[in-house]
Amino acid sequence: MGKQMQGKRWLLAGAAVAASTICYTMTYHSWRQKEISRLAAGSTLIDTRLGPIEYSLSGTGPVILIVHGSPGGYDMGQAFARLFGRPRFSYLAISRPGYLRTPLESAPSPEEQADLYAALLEKLNIERVSVLGISGGGPSAIQFALRHPERCNSLVMISGVTQHYSEQEIWQSYSPLKRIFRQIYSKIVAFDPVIYFILPFAGLQPAGAAAIDLVRTALLYNQRKRGYDNDMEQFERITRYPLKNINVPTFVVHGTSDDEVLFADAELLASQAPQAQLLVIPNGSHMAFYTHANIVMPALEEFLRRTIDAQASR
Repeated sequence: MGKQMQGKRWLLAGAAVAASTICYTMTYHSWRQKEISRLAAGSTLIDTRLGPIEYSLSGTGPVILIVHGSPGGYDMGQAFARLFGRPRFSYLAISRPGYLRTPLESAPSPEEQADLYAALLEKLNIERVSVLGISGGGPSAIQFALRHPERCNSLVMISGVTQHYSEQEIWQSYSPLKRIFRQIYSKIVAFDPVIYFILPFAGLQPAGAAAIDLVRTALLYNQRKRGYDNDMEQFERITRYPLKNINVPTFVVHGTSDDEVLFADAELLASQAPQAQLLVIPNGSHMAFYTHANIVMPALEEFLRRTIDAQASR
């Protein structure tokens, strides 16, 4: 009798696990399909003279061109825009080539990407923007300021790449344990079911809505992988940008403990760009713009408003 009861318990437990698995699988697939639809509905794919590019334009006021990191997409630009307090600006969030719906062939190099941004502005009849590069969006944002100063009010770099960058070289500087952890982490964040699992926990963080938005930008990695792989290849080719030739006001935000894009990148740009202002986040990580948003965003808004007003008064 005891064995029969024990067998029934195991049977019920197995059935419960199977039912839970089926329920999780069904809800996950339903959720993923909704995310695919949401991303497709939230942007526009437009043809320019240099090729197609995906973008989203929201808000009212002077335009901020937000250039996302690696990986990313226009949704990362949207997520960053939501960190601003009051809606004082328009936010032009793009998907760089190889990400989401922007084909890699449109513009593989940072220089070509900068020209593609200018072509997009022409198509949208936008005369000038402030360009904001996040992390791996740094090189093409710098190139935009260098190649199209007539369209650039100012340059903002958020934890941005400003010089030769090799992910493998960065990883080699880690301890063996940290290197293993980072390799595991990079695999996990490319796996959609993991994102689905952790999203509810992201909502429990400070500024939970913004945390959810940022976590979501890792979704559908298969639609971002070409862009990421191209970025790593392009960034390794960077020798030295003529940062002294940047003739627009420049605002640099970087955490001193950033172990993904080193603080040296910020120091280099701040020391060479003639009109650079550096906001140092002591002990800040690569996500210092989010973890220290109460410091970063007011300072950024003030910089943008000041430089836009100065340009308008000329």
